Amino acid sequence: MAAFAVVVAAAATTVVFVNAQVAQLTHAIGSSKSLVLSNGTLAPAPFGGPQTLLLIGNDQRLHTSTTPVVPHANEMLLVRIDPGKPWISMMSIPRELQVTFNPSCNGLTTTRLNAALMCGGINRVVSMIKQVTGLSVNHVVEIDFGNFVKAVNEMGCVYGTIDRRYFHVNRPGGPQYFQVNLQPGYQKLCGRQALQFVTYRHDDTSLERDARDQDFLLEVKQQYGPTLIDHIAKFENIFGHLVQTDASLHTQQGVQNLIGTLIQVASRPVRQVKFQANLGVATNCACVTSSPQQITESVDSFLYGTGIPPAKRTTVGLAKRVRASKTATPDLVPVSATTLANARAIARHLSFPLEVPPVKIDNGFGYPTRFRSYTVPAPGGHNYPIYVAVFSTGLLGQYYDVQGTTWLTAPIFDSPTQSFKFAGRTYYVYYDGAHIKTVAWFANGAGYWVQNTLTLGLTNTQMLEVAERTAPVIGAAAGSVRKDVQHQTAPPATVTVASAAPSPVQTVGEVGGFMAVLALVGGTLLLWRRHARVGDMRLAATRVSDHLIALEGQLTRIAGGAPMPAAAGAGAGAGAVLGSQSDRAVYRQRGSVSTFALAALVAFVLAGGGVVVAVATGAARPRPRPKASVSPVSAPVVVLNAGTTQGAAGKLARSLRAKHIDVLGASNLNSPAPGGYEVLYTVGSRVQAKLLAHVLQADSPIVAPADPAAQAAAGPRAKVIVVIP
Repeated sequence: MAAFAVVVAAAATTVVFVNAQVAQLTHAIGSSKSLVLSNGTLAPAPFGGPQTLLLIGNDQRLHTSTTPVVPHANEMLLVRIDPGKPWISMMSIPRELQVTFNPSCNGLTTTRLNAALMCGGINRVVSMIKQVTGLSVNHVVEIDFGNFVKAVNEMGCVYGTIDRRYFHVNRPGGPQYFQVNLQPGYQKLCGRQALQFVTYRHDDTSLERDARDQDFLLEVKQQYGPTLIDHIAKFENIFGHLVQTDASLHTQQGVQNLIGTLIQVASRPVRQVKFQANLGVATNCACVTSSPQQITESVDSFLYGTGIPPAKRTTVGLAKRVRASKTATPDLVPVSATTLANARAIARHLSFPLEVPPVKIDNGFGYPTRFRSYTVPAPGGHNYPIYVAVFSTGLLGQYYDVQGTTWLTAPIFDSPTQSFKFAGRTYYVYYDGAHIKTVAWFANGAGYWVQNTLTLGLTNTQMLEVAERTAPVIGAAAGSVRKDVQHQTAPPATVTVASAAPSPVQTVGEVGGFMAVLALVGGTLLLWRRHARVGDMRLAATRVSDHLIALEGQLTRIAGGAPMPAAAGAGAGAGAVLGSQSDRAVYRQRGSVSTFALAALVAFVLAGGGVVVAVATGAARPRPRPKASVSPVSAPVVVLNAGTTQGAAGKLARSLRAKHIDVLGASNLNSPAPGGYEVLYTVGSRVQAKLLAHVLQADSPIVAPADPAAQAAAGPRAKVIVVIP
């Protein structure tokens, strides 16, 4: 019964949370009008089953600078959420895709797909997508330009990479587009800047246009996905009043069916699927075309494709082959002397070494490499120096970037797919499907990375070779690979993150968990009490049995005519007296056990009530930290478990606290486990890490600089991090 109570309490906690979120999200979505769709336009969505969502960006607005803009689907993005697949698929349908309307659209028979929104609203868009691809859509979500700006601002902006310079100003008599003015590099994008980036629709191809939208959504997922559950009410409110959805998501059943699917795929990666299209084909509508075979292959990849990152040993083997090769990879040529001179000029004004590769993709046209140095604002108000080098591949809209910054915990470094040490440097590789999107490393007190083009135009070999060859332009020979060196002794200003009050999810989880433990303890006490009563009954039965045997012996002697000895009578009397005393002892024992069990149960209930009230009201206070003077290790420490042993991090944390070391907490590290214990240090904490390594000398730990995955898992306050294999 106690075990059953634990399971029920834990399950009830989850069910209560899910039901509460269904109700809240339904209420939030209800604050906006639902999209009007005809019956049968959308396919029914079962609870927990595969679902296909259509996200539409509507670029209807009052005017650019001279003319109004009618409704057009600026973006048509399909998202496939299938619990049976190890990823979430995302595929954009080109807005310029040539389609034939039947019946005609305002006299048009053949035109671009994005005109379907003007010609028949959401119904026409969904029906045309089904006509072209054969895919059934379960839900539709639409947002316009104005609400997109509000949504990004209310989220708190998004950190992302602008791959190149974007600029356009509408002038009388000139082309009228959405005005854009963006500088290249990794930066904080708020509403207006984010809108300019995702809506830029000229001077490149539809592949880059769709890739920009998907890239921005992936940045949102990476930055806000891990903490979504802690701020779920905020995001529900943003989603509810700034987007429009189909009517089924205005019902609790519809939301519940979608959440049932999302829960199963919450932690899975997103893979981008390219819609195969023919660019540069002459058409009357300036459209892109796609053959039936190309469409079939695109849809099959969207529904069933693989795109799994290769094994780590494959990446390491490729890096070794690149390193062993005496010649550069085909299509890589030396950078010009002008490029190196410009890099050195920028480097003289940076507070950390500027690294640039001595080779680049041969663009065939001599496009120059553009450099820019600036600062990026981090949460907490600190600005970090950063630079970007923009390289062109020579293809329309294809640019890749090399960057560096002293902001070692920037979101760009979070959650690498793989990491490995090679040629004196530790590389962190970020895959998008089977293609390398980013390669990062840390040296000289800064973090550096190479980022692929929007459409992942560089091969995995080229990405690794550019990363391996990148080196400081001042103080090192061109093309050399420097080993990681000790971080600069002057640490940057600490990024302060305000500690939030316990979230509703944490409160419900803590209360539910404690009640489950309380039920287990109470059940154990009741079982102990029952066991004591059974023992009492057995003792009483034994006493009665002995008494009956004695009486039977007396009756036998009486029946034989033998007089009953006085001693026997005395013994019987004494036995009765002893039995009476035994009864009293048994009753006293039973009473004491019952009293103890009842008192213990009452104590646990009172303690449980106190904890529940403390958690619910936020009155629980953190444990006082030990004084730094008690231990030679004064830096705040976090213990991370990268292995499979449950509770290992918590056990070590308690052991270190017992030695008066300031341990902030223990958590898990979702990265490849190291070969042994590691003591990692942030900027300026190397001496503290060595002192802690001496405390853990029995485990033979390795002392090394902290990598971004460990820093992200440990939090901004941690100065020294212990990683358990």
